[in-house]
Amino acid sequence: MTVILLKNHYSSLKISMLLITSVLVSQQVKADEMNYAIGGSAGSLGLGLSASSTTPFHIFPGDKIQLRAVISGFEGDDEMDVSIAGIDYEATDYSKSSLQGGVDWYPIQSSGWMNKFFISGGVIYQNDQASYSAENDKPYTIGSTNVAPGEVDSFTADVERNDITPYISLGWGNKIDSTSGFSFQTEIGVALSSNEPAVELQIKGLNHNVTAADLEEEKKNIQDDLGGVVGFASASITYHF
Repeated sequence: MTVILLKNHYSSLKISMLLITSVLVSQQVKADEMNYAIGGSAGSLGLGLSASSTTPFHIFPGDKIQLRAVISGFEGDDEMDVSIAGIDYEATDYSKSSLQGGVDWYPIQSSGWMNKFFISGGVIYQNDQASYSAENDKPYTIGSTNVAPGEVDSFTADVERNDITPYISLGWGNKIDSTSGFSFQTEIGVALSSNEPAVELQIKGLNHNVTAADLEEEKKNIQDDLGGVVGFASASITYHF
């Protein structure tokens, strides 16, 4: 009887030790998994900071879904040559800021480079402002009226965009796994804006034939050129922890 009790006690002790060992191993595995990433980026939206995290969600077995937020921007007052709606301008006093939030889906599980390919979607809040001055040493057309070099003293456009737009992008990198350390990410995408930017035009000079209707037409031309689908691209260095 005593032997049987000792055997049962020994069996219970073995089971308890196995359970404790299993829990400890499980906790160690969880502790070894990386769940977050932070980084710095540079691209068409400016210099930025990013933060990413893993999620428990899947579309199908083997894929990975991460959340990502990026804040970026730049500003300057140096002259920069740009062309808008067929007119060459010098841009001054320009600034751009954005906040991007979305979901990165890594659909491929493999040992190759395609393992880090992702498709992303979400929203971008954009706040862009710029002042443009037409290059008056060249001929250009305002609305339906041709302007010869030197015919006007100045023609300027102040443009502001402030809206929230959906985006879709493709990229590679920053897949958070069990390894801590640095990673690289690239992304290219489009933001689908449905709002027209605010445009204010001003023309100075007495010897020209530009009418109010021409200015209204040119305002529409600028809005069509700067609105709609806007492309963006970036490269980032991230750290997983």
